[in-house]
Amino acid sequence: MVQMVETEVECCKIISKDIEDATVIEGSPELGLIGNIVGWLLVEELKMEEIGHIESKHFPPLAVLYRGVAIHPFRIYNADDVVLFLSDFVVPPDVTYDMTNVIVEWMKRNNSKELITLNSIAVPQKINQVAAAANSFEGLERLGKLDLPILPFGNINGISGTLLTRTRASEIPASCLFAEVLNQYPDPRAAASVVDVLNRMLNIKVNSEPLLKEAEEIETRLKELAQAVQGEGGSQAYG
Repeated sequence: MVQMVETEVECCKIISKDIEDATVIEGSPELGLIGNIVGWLLVEELKMEEIGHIESKHFPPLAVLYRGVAIHPFRIYNADDVVLFLSDFVVPPDVTYDMTNVIVEWMKRNNSKELITLNSIAVPQKINQVAAAANSFEGLERLGKLDLPILPFGNINGISGTLLTRTRASEIPASCLFAEVLNQYPDPRAAASVVDVLNRMLNIKVNSEPLLKEAEEIETRLKELAQAVQGEGGSQAYG
């Protein structure tokens, strides 16, 4: 039986198996739900095993249904040399500091290779490009070799920003990938562009086609809705 180990920092606690020398990916729902969408795809495509979860009395009262079974809303998965921290809710700001500390402590104990956190950036017009930032100049060089544009200035909100600073203090390499989104609504097409970058960064093969298909379905429904609204508006104005 594999031993479950607890890591606790202030108000947050990780209950998980130890996985050493892994790359850690963090996905939580920010604008466009990029981290959440990519995370769920990784779970399915890589057939990841749930190895633990994070709990806190400050989390919202929530359970997630997955194939009819209630599961914890902030779970930890593993497949090969990849560990995924996947949240199905926005981490409250007053919990973020302790949350990132407990994740970094877990990484330090397990000698994790690096952290990749997933986020998004609002743009007026999309070209489905993925931008990046890192917690060191060495990290920027690696991202540059992948031909990723670097965000030179700005703020990184939420758990992504705090993870970058906390990993820097612990001398753990970390980077953040930003998908382009237009608004707060789920954006599978933007998430697919992040998956393509992860495939190159980690030498994995995750099929992003399901996200592109989902994006097309959403776009079709939105066009149909817009046409219906325009039709109703026309009848009211000129009827």
